[in-house]
Amino acid sequence: MVLILSESDVNQLLDMKSTISCLESAFCEQSENRFLLPDRQVFSATDSAIVRVMGASIPRLQSLALKALLGVPAKRKTGSTYFVTLLFSPEDASLLAIISAARLTQLRTGGASAIATKYLARHGFTSVGILGAGVQGYGQLEGIANITKLREATVFDTVEPRMHSLIERARIELGVKVRPVRQLEELYGTEVLCTATTSPKPLIFGNKLRPGAHLNAIGSNAPNRQEIDPAVLLKSRVFVDKLGQVLKESGDLVIPINEGQYKSESIVGELADVITGKIPGRTSDSEITLFKSVGIALEDAAVARAVYDLAVSKGAGKEIEF
Repeated sequence: MVLILSESDVNQLLDMKSTISCLESAFCEQSENRFLLPDRQVFSATDSAIVRVMGASIPRLQSLALKALLGVPAKRKTGSTYFVTLLFSPEDASLLAIISAARLTQLRTGGASAIATKYLARHGFTSVGILGAGVQGYGQLEGIANITKLREATVFDTVEPRMHSLIERARIELGVKVRPVRQLEELYGTEVLCTATTSPKPLIFGNKLRPGAHLNAIGSNAPNRQEIDPAVLLKSRVFVDKLGQVLKESGDLVIPINEGQYKSESIVGELADVITGKIPGRTSDSEITLFKSVGIALEDAAVARAVYDLAVSKGAGKEIEF
């Protein structure tokens, strides 16, 4: 029998707090090299349809999973499925579950940034700025709201209805009051800044960052996307989720490295090693820290197992012969 978990099932079973906990365990396994993470495969199925396939194994978390993300840019339809994760038994490799993974992706992306913020932001921070009010922008706010009590939250997006939708959802679901800003520059006043856009050119510049700021840059997950200016890298202690993957996939790093504006050796290391204490994170209140994330299958495998275990314990989802 195979368990089918819908988006509704995932929403009811797994919350951000539990996500952060299971991701932190997964990152510890990453730091100790107790995982397998092949390169993500990306290809164009048609002139416009993009396919991404990624997998990971985390033996100590009993997780073996494959995830597929498909879509045509700007043409995703409400109610359709574009993200799916297959969870397998680590014992005999049989299929355990088929999980709709849009919410899972939002949770693991926001959860990873929350963990980065926990370890890299200044102690006692209370303000956050969100650049990009889409699905992942909300996930960033949700993650950070689960690790601290926010005094101030601001958001900027060029699409006003999307911005106001995030504000209303944050009020209802998170109990967080978010203030819309009309100029991107107003976000620089926050202690933590999250970028979640698909911009092909830099939006955040180093000369405007306040001392002690922490950035989570998650939008540039392709070589032709670039949210942050190279000067941001030069002013920051830079940490990543998976070094080889980021250097291959993120325009935030690929472009300045190829143009000779930044050196890969300047990257401090992976977030996982900060969590386990192998490398230091923030070393002063005045330095700027940056977490550059492209999202890795290790995270997907961890949350897939977490939501599956919750479903089994609560009798949720639908079992089918397959």
